[in-house]
Amino acid sequence: MRKLILLGVLMGLLVFVVACAAPTPTPAPKPTEPPKPTTAPTKAPEPTKAPEPTKAPVALDSAALVQERCSTCHNLDRVKNAAKTKEQWADTVTRMITKGTKLNDAEKTTVIEYLAKTYPAAAAPAKPTLAVTLKKGLKWSDGTPFTAKDVVGTYNIFWAQSASAWNFLADVVAKDDSTIDFVMSNPSPIILRAVLRDNSIRPYSQYGKLMDQAAEMRKANVDRKGDQAKKFLDDLVAFKPDKVVVFGPYAVDPKSITEAQLTLVKNPTGYNADKIDFDKITVYYGDTKESMPLLLSQQLDYSTAAYPEANLKTLEGLKNIQLQPFTTGFGPGIWFSNDVYPLSKKEVRQAIAYVLDRDEITKVAVGRGGTVVKTMAGFSDALVDAWLSKDAQAKLNPYKKDTKKAEELLTKIGFKKGADGVWVDDKGAKMAYELSVPADFTDWLGAAQSVEQQLKAFGIQITIRGFQSSERSKYVSGENKYQLLIDVAFRSSPPHPYAAWRSYMIPPGNNPEATSGPKGLNWPFKQIGPDGKEVNINDLVTKSAEGLDTARQKPFNETLALVYNDQLPVLGFFESTFVNPIDTQTRVSGWVPFTDKLYRNPVSADSAIAIQLLNGTLKPTTANRTKEFITIWPYPQPPKGTLNYFDANGIPMNGVGVVLTPLQFPPFFWYVWADGKYEPVAAEKYEIK
Repeated sequence: MRKLILLGVLMGLLVFVVACAAPTPTPAPKPTEPPKPTTAPTKAPEPTKAPEPTKAPVALDSAALVQERCSTCHNLDRVKNAAKTKEQWADTVTRMITKGTKLNDAEKTTVIEYLAKTYPAAAAPAKPTLAVTLKKGLKWSDGTPFTAKDVVGTYNIFWAQSASAWNFLADVVAKDDSTIDFVMSNPSPIILRAVLRDNSIRPYSQYGKLMDQAAEMRKANVDRKGDQAKKFLDDLVAFKPDKVVVFGPYAVDPKSITEAQLTLVKNPTGYNADKIDFDKITVYYGDTKESMPLLLSQQLDYSTAAYPEANLKTLEGLKNIQLQPFTTGFGPGIWFSNDVYPLSKKEVRQAIAYVLDRDEITKVAVGRGGTVVKTMAGFSDALVDAWLSKDAQAKLNPYKKDTKKAEELLTKIGFKKGADGVWVDDKGAKMAYELSVPADFTDWLGAAQSVEQQLKAFGIQITIRGFQSSERSKYVSGENKYQLLIDVAFRSSPPHPYAAWRSYMIPPGNNPEATSGPKGLNWPFKQIGPDGKEVNINDLVTKSAEGLDTARQKPFNETLALVYNDQLPVLGFFESTFVNPIDTQTRVSGWVPFTDKLYRNPVSADSAIAIQLLNGTLKPTTANRTKEFITIWPYPQPPKGTLNYFDANGIPMNGVGVVLTPLQFPPFFWYVWADGKYEPVAAEKYEIK
């Protein structure tokens, strides 16, 4: 304030001085009022605002991020059509980044999470399951019930033994006391046969401790080639039961076992026991030699031994004996190498089929030990009705001996018969070939000799080249070269055409598309089907046995049969046969007529005799007061034989042969070969889920 007053005075003096110096005085101005003091502001001034920070760019949502970044090198259809696991999407996104897609770590994680959630891998389909339901009320001879626990326990031990069934199974689970789920990793006719027919069940009451150990090993996925598994198997074989426990109508009596014979006694609580009238079954020890005196003296009701023609002629004269042939589902024939011209031409193979008299080959090779192939379907005649429609069967050429047709076929493709009587092909080469055969297989060697004689008479020169059967696999694969080869033309294990197709249509017997190594027959996979369209043999063979639906499989098997019949990659001669003597009068009656389809079942599988015994069809004659059935088998004699069902020398399980084992351990089902159907025995039903 003082400064302001002082300033006012000074200014007043200045004005006064200026005024005195002026010539004409003017009135002095009124003194200027001092400025009023500045009024203090009522509010403090607002501080200057700091500039707002730069905003981070707005993050794209997951879908937009995929839309923007994943469409830089391809359209989004490629993404939308994919279905992957999170790990697979992570690999894909990483690969995109290496190719230039711009994604930071956070964006990469976002994209992977979004893709895995939006386009996930399809859920693995449930494994197909074979559900078997047991018949209720079945009991073991020790009084314990026959349940799913016995079945699962048996299969756990099979797992520890690395049984072949586990090549097709993922799990075996008891759903309840009477239902078992066989979860299949590889559905096929092989596992269907193994489960429903081939594998006999053992009692938990006797093998429970071992079954539980096997279950723990399977749960832990123990190495079945390791020490733990080996010790388990040693313990399994070392187990020595002191009694026989069965759920069938008969059981081996341990006290009866001698070097000369043993007895199966009636198990009154066993399956179907109330419908079976035989009180016991006597088994003599022996084979062909030991059985002949017993047959001649009427002391044997049935034998599965193999008999030479001389024995069969002797038995043929007995009024009480029926000589019944049973096929094996197995037979030999010629393989034609497609590497050798002109054997690669179907007309040549067809001509050879017309030249050869298969009846004569069979007679020379095995006599009554073979049944001539009639349908030429490429698999066992015993299965033809079950797998081929009547229309398909009508299209099959039986290739009955007809040398005139053979000549017409060869002439039509430019072949001529030379002055020396030997045929010459269209390239001027004589038709002269080497026929390889395992010389230690006397029946196959006999077949080869018959082929040689018949083809030579027609004008095709054949030289037989023998080799040891131990070398067979090398010839079949083509590692050892051949022109013509005698080997298996078909087999039937399991009872399905596929068993034959895989013998010679696909590797190792036929491998035409191999880029290196042997090719076997080298018969092309690409062929013309019966409808005139191209087919792939390898694909057809796969589809012929794919899954378990036989109705779906039949069309593929029909196509293969018709292609085979036209092409003849191999030429079957006969089906190996056992002629079994049956005493139809002395002690046993009620035999199903010997023309019945039941006798088409092979002797070694689904035995017609076992079926008739187990269902009570066969009865003791009035003269058979002891109600005894008598047979013969080379069982493991004491002290070698044991009562352990898992021992190779176990007597009750398989040690008494293919007929008597099912009478102690009935199968879930029988298979009727002529119908291609499983008929229930110890099981009520089966379902495929």
